[in-house]
Formats: sequence, C-alpha cells, structure tokens
Amino acid sequence: MKFTRQEIISLVSICIGSFLIILDTNIVNIIIPPLRQQLDLTISQTSWIVNSYVLAFASLILFFARLSKRIGAKSAFIAGISIFMVGSLFCGLSVTYNNLLISRILQGIGAALFAPVATTLLSSTVIEPRKRTLAFGIWSGTSGIGFAFSPMIGGFFNELWGWRSIFFINIPFTLIVIVTAFTAIKDIKKEDISMFIKEQMTVVLLIFTFVYITHEYKMMIQFPFLFMTGFLILLFLGRNYGKRFKQDLTHVVQRQMFSRLNISSLINGFTYNFSIYGIIYFISIYYQENLHLSSLETGIKFLPLTLSAMLLSSFLSPILVNKFGETLTQQLCLFAIISGSIILFVYFSITKVPPLIPASFILLGFSGAIAPVLMNAAFLATDEMYHNEISSLVNLARQMGSILSVMIVSIMLDLLPKEIVIQYFILCTIIISALAYIYLSWANTFSIKSFRYSNKKDSTPHQ
Repeated sequence: MKFTRQEIISLVSICIGSFLIILDTNIVNIIIPPLRQQLDLTISQTSWIVNSYVLAFASLILFFARLSKRIGAKSAFIAGISIFMVGSLFCGLSVTYNNLLISRILQGIGAALFAPVATTLLSSTVIEPRKRTLAFGIWSGTSGIGFAFSPMIGGFFNELWGWRSIFFINIPFTLIVIVTAFTAIKDIKKEDISMFIKEQMTVVLLIFTFVYITHEYKMMIQFPFLFMTGFLILLFLGRNYGKRFKQDLTHVVQRQMFSRLNISSLINGFTYNFSIYGIIYFISIYYQENLHLSSLETGIKFLPLTLSAMLLSSFLSPILVNKFGETLTQQLCLFAIISGSIILFVYFSITKVPPLIPASFILLGFSGAIAPVLMNAAFLATDEMYHNEISSLVNLARQMGSILSVMIVSIMLDLLPKEIVIQYFILCTIIISALAYIYLSWANTFSIKSFRYSNKKDSTPHQ
C-alpha cells in the first residue's frame, strides 16, 4: 500500500488546512489577558473576539455546504483557505477592537467555506479503501494535534513575538495549502442544486440575532427599543421558520431528516463543546489573571486535557465503539464530563489541592472520545440522502456550544466574582451533561423498542 505523489500532496494540503482551522478555534483563548491589556478591551469585547470567528463559522456552514456543490469542492476549498489567510493577515495588523473583530469574522467565513469540503475532497482524491482509511486517520490525527497543542502554541508565540504572531504564522502555511491544492487536489463534479437563499439567510439571521441580543444584554437594558426590535425580529423569524418546519416546507433543515438518536447526537455535540471550550476559556483567564502565570505556562497547564483528548479521540474511540457500541461510548464520555466537572468544582469550592486540576483535565480529555462517534452515530440514525445536512448540523451544534459557553462565562464575569463564576459554570456543565445523558438513554431505549415492535409486526403472519 503506497500513496502516489498526487495523493501525498493532496493529503498534506488538506491536513494543514484543517490543522489551521482547528488551531484558530481555540488559540485565541490563551492570549485574552494580553489582548485586554494592549487593546484596552472589556470582558464582553474579548468574548466577541473569541466568538466572532466561531459565530461566522457556525452560521454560514449550512449555506456553504450547498454552495460548495454549486461552485465545486476544489474551488470552495481554495476560496475558503484564501479568505482565511486574508483574515489572518488583517488580524495580525489590527490596532483596534473593531479591526480585530471584523478580521476574525473574515477568518470564520473562510473556515466555513473550507470545512464542509475537506473530507469530501479527501475521499475523491484517495480512492483505494485501505489507503483512504489511513488517509482519514492521518487527517483526524492532524486535526487532533491542532486542538491538543493550540494553547501551548498560542502561549509560545505570544511569549516570543507577541499576540499578533499567532495570526501571522498562518500566512506561510495557507500559501502552501493554496499552491498544493491547485496542483494536486482532484475536483468533484459540480451539482446544479438550489441554494434556497431566503431560507439560508433566515437561519443565519436567527443564529446571529439570538447571540447578539443575549450577548449585548447591557446595551439592551440601556436601549429598550433596540432590545425590543431585536427580540421581535427573533420572534418573527423563529415563529415563521418553525411554522414552515412543522408543515414540511423547509429545505435546508427538513423535519423528516430528524430522529431521536440523531437529535441526541446534536445535543451531545453541543454539550461536549459547551463544557470543554467554556472550561478552557475561564481557566485560561483564571491562570493568567489570578495565578499570574504566563501565556506559555498556561498553555502547558492545559496539556493533560488537550493531549489526552487528542490521543483518546484518535485511538481509544474506535476501540470503545467496537467493544461497547456508539450509545454506551457516548454515555461514558458524558459521564467523564460530569466526573471531571465535579472534581473541578471540589477544587474551586472546597479544597485547592493542586493534583485535582490535572486529574479533572484527564477525565475531561477522555470525553474527547465522543467527537468521532457523534458523526457516525448521526449518520446511522439518518437517511443517507440527508447525510450532508446532518453532518453540517452536528458541526453547527458543536460550534453553538462553544459560542454559548464563552458568552455565558463573559456575562457572569461582568456580574459576579471570578471564583463564583467558575463554580456556577461548572454546575451548568454538570446539569447539561446529565440531561444529555438522560436523553440519550431514553432515545436509545425508544429506538430499541421501536425496532423490536417493527420486527414483531413484520414477522406476524397475515390472516
């Protein structure tokens, strides 16, 4: 089994691109204190710097998943990574909050265009099954490395050359991706599909309006008319879309694509990102502002969490699925989030025994085994004709978990002392994970009963 030169170059291109997209999802968390000092930012503004990238990514991923079929996967890939490169350059050159915010949104737009086509292009380029399996393993491992080392990489570059360097470092690598993509990646036949622009924009506006009026709660209190306008827009869009959804008149998110088990996958994806990214966000602030650690020391402190998450998601997840099945594997991961969060709660509320945090981080890292399972579980519970849509929705649910966790922590930091915020947020992760666990158990039991009833009905002789 030997890869051709074209396959190797294509794999390198896709892996580097995916690495950079994952890296920039998490890397900014580690430079929040330096950003706040140098650009004179409030907690709310730093939250927007983190969330603007993820919000653009999340709200546009459904739209770009369809657009990529219209313009061709290769064109979408190159356009996405090019926009991401320009956004990275502008981030590094930013001298004001508004400059940085717009540049982060530009990065998120590029990531949303790139992300849905990476696996599709990999499948079309590496055709032989055994080689394809290995290629996907390498790609998954590269993305895992991006998550695992993003805090340490961010801390290292910030200590060496300042916070701007974490964005400038993207430039040479994105250029490599663009050149190698042009020369090696095979394109996929374009599809003349409908874009449903009006419906897509409704989904984007729903997500953005909800996040904005929640995040900017202070402005809404100061300007009630603005709040009422935003609330009425959200109510009108939500009510109208909900009515069309119930009547099976929607095309982007269709009612018939949902089952109890794939809804559980969406909930679990949201829960995982809400817990992990929220904990990384507030503990990063705590380490640097309360314990006065450097950004590099903070990044190293996160290694038990991020490194174990990478290793477990890459290697342990398939073993767990083969031994216990998808449902029990997800339950184990949710239980790991609950257990890790309880240990963190003990540390911040009862006794500050130093080994408790790494012990908690290892358990939270174990929950990373849920990431590869979610997509497969969602596929198994969804009709094949909706696989592209459910894949985008799993990504959307996960990104919304990240957005809401950072937003909630930021709002609480405005209202309460830091350690109280930490305790409250950890309680939120415990409750949400417990509810996700209960729903998954119920959905699985219901599915088994339905399957048995269906088999029994089919086997009953007709009179």
